[in-house]
Amino acid sequence: MNKFERSRRQFLRTASMASMAGLYASPFLMELNSVAAMAQSSGASDYRALVCVFLQGGNDGHGTVIATDPDSYAAFTQARSGAPGLAYPLSQLLPIIPKTTQSGRTFALNPYLGGVQNLFNAGRAAVVANLGTLIAPVTKAQVMSSSVPLPASLYSHFDQTAAWQAIASNGGSAEHIGWGGSVADLVESMGMNSNSMFTCISTAGIALFLSGQSSFQLNVTSAGPIPIGGLAQPLFGQSAGTNALSSILTADEANLFAKEYEVVVNRSQQAQEQLSTSMLPAGATGIPNPPQYLDPTTNKLTDNPLATSLQTVARIIGGRSGLGVNRQIFYVQLGSFDTHNNQAQLHATLLTQLGQALEYFDGLMISAGLGSQVTAFTASDFGRTLTSNSNGTDHGWGSHHFVVGGAVQGQDIYGQYPVVGANQANDVGAGRLIPAISVDEYAGTLARWFGLSDGQIRQILPNLGNFGSSPYLGFMG
Repeated sequence: MNKFERSRRQFLRTASMASMAGLYASPFLMELNSVAAMAQSSGASDYRALVCVFLQGGNDGHGTVIATDPDSYAAFTQARSGAPGLAYPLSQLLPIIPKTTQSGRTFALNPYLGGVQNLFNAGRAAVVANLGTLIAPVTKAQVMSSSVPLPASLYSHFDQTAAWQAIASNGGSAEHIGWGGSVADLVESMGMNSNSMFTCISTAGIALFLSGQSSFQLNVTSAGPIPIGGLAQPLFGQSAGTNALSSILTADEANLFAKEYEVVVNRSQQAQEQLSTSMLPAGATGIPNPPQYLDPTTNKLTDNPLATSLQTVARIIGGRSGLGVNRQIFYVQLGSFDTHNNQAQLHATLLTQLGQALEYFDGLMISAGLGSQVTAFTASDFGRTLTSNSNGTDHGWGSHHFVVGGAVQGQDIYGQYPVVGANQANDVGAGRLIPAISVDEYAGTLARWFGLSDGQIRQILPNLGNFGSSPYLGFMG
């Protein structure tokens, strides 16, 4: 396939994304009996789903998972002493006790991650420490001397988001294909899904993560399935306009581009109609709506946008028997993590939303009998600096992430939590962490649980071989 053909197919894949989605829900404050119907709605006993929760803007890992042993905590509070609200009092932190000890160190979560603490203590969540974009393992000396290849444009939102979501971070055409989409390509080639339209679904618009060579991503919204304008209601208020548009979309076109465009539009219309009749409703008759969360900055009950997206995911999973899928990959996003300013208030609100939404979604899956078949995991552009800029933090590199679900070997920290403080082995300045675990290892571990072989995983993650003969992290059962 030549470069022009690849570009043409990529454009057509992007143009093919239909629009659909959901509303709001949360399990831990209400009865979930209505969700039990989801357990009977599948014809596949081996159903599995991955849900990427992308924290857009660069989440502050230093302030998310905090080492609380005396030396670490003293270094943390010293580094953040100039930023009001970022040197959290020890009494406010939420302790977690990992199954695996790390040289006598102790740990806690941000005060606003109560939902994640509950999941961790229940053995349904794990922490993956100091994770980030890498091409190969590197040392501080190698980074400082520029003697090894590094991901392009470190600390750039655009480039590091692409490096996180694509199947390669060192340039080339692979940067235009997401590792989620590549996993979907293999799922479809193995015949795991009878309908490829519903393998990859995003609630946050077009996502590089879901871009594949042959698979298509479906874009849904919180408003529910959205019909094609002009067909569902009269075009320009007249049926004649709708009939004319319909005839254009169904005519036998000689022009190849027009013919392919018709295929794209008709596929989108078919997907919209099928999903609208298959996905479960929201509320009392379907997936229960979540309670509002208490915004820590306003002390008012507020809707949770991430819970909205995850409710939509749950509604689609609940209708999977009508969609012809045994494997699905979802992408949801929570924004505003670029906290250069006002971080104490912004981060408190965002992490409250994250904790509540993850606990809510996991509760839905348990009630549906899918507690071990759906795995959610966080991702983000990069971490942030340990040192503050007086009111926030700046762009970093490595960060700490969460994996949630019944298949997760939970209540543990995977990878070595870095030494906290200035000029440490993983610090390339201002507390920017050199990742000790690569995105490739993270992705490979999830893809292996999803059902791919080691050979298939190395096919879609070309850098994985740089991280040893067995680069899997062990956090999945």
